Amino acid sequence: MKKTFQGLVQGLEQNTSLVVLIILFVLFSLFVPNFTNARNLTAVTSQLVVTGFLALGQLLVILTGGIDLSQGSLVAMTSIVVSVTMRNYGLAAAVAAGIAGGVAVGVFNGLLVAKVKMPAFIVTLGTMGIVRGIALMLANAKPVPITDSVYKLLGSARISWVPVSSILLLAASLIMHFFLKLRRSGRYLYAIGSNERNTLLSGIDVSRYKLMVYILSAFFVTLGGMIWCSRLVSGSPVGGVNYETESIAAVIVGGASLSGGEGTVFGTLYGVLILQCIGSMLNLTGINPFWQGVVKGVLIIAAVILSIFRNSGALKQI
Repeated sequence: MKKTFQGLVQGLEQNTSLVVLIILFVLFSLFVPNFTNARNLTAVTSQLVVTGFLALGQLLVILTGGIDLSQGSLVAMTSIVVSVTMRNYGLAAAVAAGIAGGVAVGVFNGLLVAKVKMPAFIVTLGTMGIVRGIALMLANAKPVPITDSVYKLLGSARISWVPVSSILLLAASLIMHFFLKLRRSGRYLYAIGSNERNTLLSGIDVSRYKLMVYILSAFFVTLGGMIWCSRLVSGSPVGGVNYETESIAAVIVGGASLSGGEGTVFGTLYGVLILQCIGSMLNLTGINPFWQGVVKGVLIIAAVILSIFRNSGALKQI
């Protein structure tokens, strides 16, 4: 009986975010009007895409014990680079410029963190201001409209009630899941976050993998930024504020540890869904939207406390 109970506790530990998501979905379905209708579900799946791409990038960085605070600013810069380039040179050049600009930011962050050994918090905090400033200068602090009808489909196209952008997020998530679980390079990220010194002593080029995760993080953010400006139908140099907070919240609520070495792709997606379901509930019930920030803050603190409690082994002593 005791072993069965311990097994149940262990299962709950490993799938806490999924359990919370199921409980919230059932409760909201029963007590929140229109929560499960097709229109609201479409809105939820559409809104989670941008946060989802950012969270995938944030997960990679957090697995290695780092953090990326420049994501929101990079979303804004991507939208401006894409919209300005598209206006002057067309769709293909705009997409290429957006990806190139995002990857350049990732290389910058990665080199300073991996090679110069600067703290990730300081590097990405500085990059946050630099990238936002670049976006403001390129756009002269004004929105830049997007008129290309093909590009608009990136954020608006649907298959039945499912947005195509959600399918792209799912595909990216599956690829990243298999990379982390089945590829040696993916497992190295967990090792670096768990004990960087021992990983380095075992002959693994830690700086190489740290550089890689910041480039990949920026790439995912760029994809999210492209979808974001496609939906907005313009580039905005002041957009994306606090998006990095949402991605960090999703990753931590999804079971990752800020100290590194712990976290999964599906847990992160569950975290994104939890935040979106709560946001939808607040909107449908007419509660002040500013409460969303309060709820996200509480969720982050609760998730960190649970992580500490879990890592201390307290649950295993029950």
